[in-house]
Amino acid sequence: MTDAAPAIGVVGVGAMGAAMAAGLAKHARVVVEDQAPGRAAEVAAQHGVVAGDAAACDVVVLAVKPQDLAGVMEGLLPRLAKGSVLVSVAAGWPLERLSATAPGHPVVRLMPNLAVAGGCGVVAMACAGLDEQGVGRVRALLEPLGAVVPLDESLFGVATAIGGSGPGFVAYIAAAMEAAAVDGGLPRDAARQMVQGVLAGTALLLEDGQDPSALQARVTSPGGTTAAGVAVLDERGAGAAIAGAVAAAAARAAEL
Repeated sequence: MTDAAPAIGVVGVGAMGAAMAAGLAKHARVVVEDQAPGRAAEVAAQHGVVAGDAAACDVVVLAVKPQDLAGVMEGLLPRLAKGSVLVSVAAGWPLERLSATAPGHPVVRLMPNLAVAGGCGVVAMACAGLDEQGVGRVRALLEPLGAVVPLDESLFGVATAIGGSGPGFVAYIAAAMEAAAVDGGLPRDAARQMVQGVLAGTALLLEDGQDPSALQARVTSPGGTTAAGVAVLDERGAGAAIAGAVAAAAARAAEL
């Protein structure tokens, strides 16, 4: 990468690529391209980015489907700037395969989720071909997307279960809480507003890295309402069910 602030290219602006472009555009010049006619221009107009030659950028994010990545890279490689960094979000493409496909280019593998569009996503990151300074610079470029967590690539299965599938698990719990509130007599709109407020407030309370168990203890008075509810969760194995969901998602991620 050059010493100047690099432009970031995003190749493929489907759901994830568009989300990353939106999150990155707040702090960088972003150039997008897509094989679908008109899609890049649409995303550019929506998120204030540029539709053009994304391969010419210092950092190029590959946000295409895993089954399409080989073909996209074949057409992309001749257009890449010397030494540019390739960043892939494709499942099933480990660093070794990325490096072999794009020799001479440092490669970064990411596992983001869609919340990166608003700067509150979770992004697992593993790198090859970058020194410590290079890793730091790529991480700094990505930090507008949310929490960037460098990991050994062997841990990407679990990281996918938490960062990628986690929003689905939390939404599942939110839907169950909302349904229970409605069954208890709350109007649907009031139930939804309250549940969403609880989720946002809890995230804020945990934002400083606090142990979730410590927060639970703070709001669980002996003999109180929270204690009664937690007792039912324990009795019915909610913790084991969540652990099983994470394990199943991690196992599936390893198969992809």
